[in-house]
Amino acid sequence: MLAFEYNKFNGIIIDSAEIPDDQEVFLQHLSALLDHANLHKKAVIWLTLPIDLAHLITIATTQGFTFHNCLPTEVTLIFKSQEENYVPFVPTHSLGAGGLVQNELGEILVIRERDATTYKLPGGHIELGEKIEDAVIREVLEETGIETAFDSVLGMASTHPYRFGKSNIYIVCKLAPLSTQINIQDTHEIDDAKWVLPEDFLTDKSNSIFNKYLVKSLLNATGLGKSSLDLSQFSKLKHEVFLAGN
Repeated sequence: MLAFEYNKFNGIIIDSAEIPDDQEVFLQHLSALLDHANLHKKAVIWLTLPIDLAHLITIATTQGFTFHNCLPTEVTLIFKSQEENYVPFVPTHSLGAGGLVQNELGEILVIRERDATTYKLPGGHIELGEKIEDAVIREVLEETGIETAFDSVLGMASTHPYRFGKSNIYIVCKLAPLSTQINIQDTHEIDDAKWVLPEDFLTDKSNSIFNKYLVKSLLNATGLGKSSLDLSQFSKLKHEVFLAGN
């Protein structure tokens, strides 16, 4: 039988490091585990196969396993003893962050992507494990060369459907510029970056209605500031917290 451990939700987690490479041996061991799970009335079995064991996927699916989620180097499948058994959702949203940066002259920082005709706020995808604060500062630097300091979260927008049928949440952050000289680093994605007066951006008919609405609505807004509390007193997993000012 496959090596495994129980979890606190009446489930079984198969040890990926102990999965046999041979298909026939894997089938025998998996069948034995399914019998064990049925005998002990376990609700869900979790099976994660690294990419070098991808040839075992078909065997698992023929035994009733279905896809749950994947990463570049592995795929996780699940087996539910009853259809109504609860399984935590797979990620439903991707996250993006945009930076509203305004200099001492009152100009805002905007970019135009390659093959695009309109300008918008700089920003991009938040990577796995990356803080919102770090992501928006990084994206603005990559797309414009402007160094910034985080100020606050100004607003959010949700889009559905987005890529691969998931949803997307776009978080707009206020940043303070620490430099002024534009020097695009991501030249493969960004065609142009510039400082522009808000009124010029808003009256440019080529810019999208939504991006103009963002700028008009948030230019003088006060947002959620980053908490200065020691988050470790609540949970070691707390990443960052943004709160309204008192």
